Amino acid sequence: MRYLEKRFTMINVSLKSIKYESIKSIFSSIVNADVISRADISKETGLSLVTVGKIADALLDHGVISQAKSIHSRAGRRANVISINESKFVLVIDLTSYNFSCSLLNLQMSQIYKNVYTYKSSLSYKENLNVFLRDVIDYLKKNNKLDDCIGVGITVPGAYDSESDIVDYPPIPELSTCKMLAEMKKVFANKFTVIDSYTNAAAKLNIERLDNQDETNVLYWYVGKEYISGAFACGGELITGKNSRSCDFGSMLVFDGLTLEDKLKFVKNQEECAAVLSPVVYNVVKVFSPHTVIMEFETDYKTDDILTLIKNDLAMKYRVKNNEMPAFIGDTPKNKSAHKGLAIELIDLWLKKIVNS
Repeated sequence: MRYLEKRFTMINVSLKSIKYESIKSIFSSIVNADVISRADISKETGLSLVTVGKIADALLDHGVISQAKSIHSRAGRRANVISINESKFVLVIDLTSYNFSCSLLNLQMSQIYKNVYTYKSSLSYKENLNVFLRDVIDYLKKNNKLDDCIGVGITVPGAYDSESDIVDYPPIPELSTCKMLAEMKKVFANKFTVIDSYTNAAAKLNIERLDNQDETNVLYWYVGKEYISGAFACGGELITGKNSRSCDFGSMLVFDGLTLEDKLKFVKNQEECAAVLSPVVYNVVKVFSPHTVIMEFETDYKTDDILTLIKNDLAMKYRVKNNEMPAFIGDTPKNKSAHKGLAIELIDLWLKKIVNS
């Protein structure tokens, strides 16, 4: 009876009086461990055991985490441990190509399901999109997963304008007239939905990985087969301009009236690719003066090889001194960093909603 009374009191403790940073820190400790005790969370975060207990009980009550029992070989009482709720997930829909795709990511950022749709030329863009979305919702209903979805993220190949509810100047023309949120709400009426450019979402994840993100300027590049874009972050915050537009590097004129995107379509190997990119990277670096440049390639070329060629060009051709050379980081988006970036944003919004409830 005493336990029930204690449990009842903890459930009703308001998280509004606790700093969100503390809640996020505890959540991160649980995410990074298979199972963990409240005492170990207290040691990791430096927060008091009382604070950890209050937050953990509130997260249990909201289904964010699950209660378990740790297994010890020695005799004696087993300590209560907690783990992340494995049934909760984020749904990310990728509209950056005509072959739509969706991914289900759990709270630990692991992909638990993926589906790719084959675009049908006999149907209009909206008709294809509606068929795809119905397939997604049918899968979730059949597998009893819809209620466990904490939010829906949409990646688009361009800047999303929330006021007009369209994608601004996308490489897929139909997106400039498709009311994005309106279409999604037809299917996911009760789910929180975030729409952002693929580039912004990927940039957020890659920048978050940096240890000193709050103290540096970071320039992010996405070089894909269909389009090239980027983003700039100052002190960990994206500087995106009008309508959250990312840095549209692909539209830069580079030679004979050709844009960077057009020019790269004619390259035949990674040496030619680097030769086209090097002067553009040089100019952008001179303008932004970043501490770090992150370049993601979704091409047939090896990222590390292209970065080596670019850095050599900057040093030899353009005389960039060592103390002026930013750190270059390359990563191929085989794990779809934009999907994880949106998932992190949705989880963060979900936790804040719980805190304010």
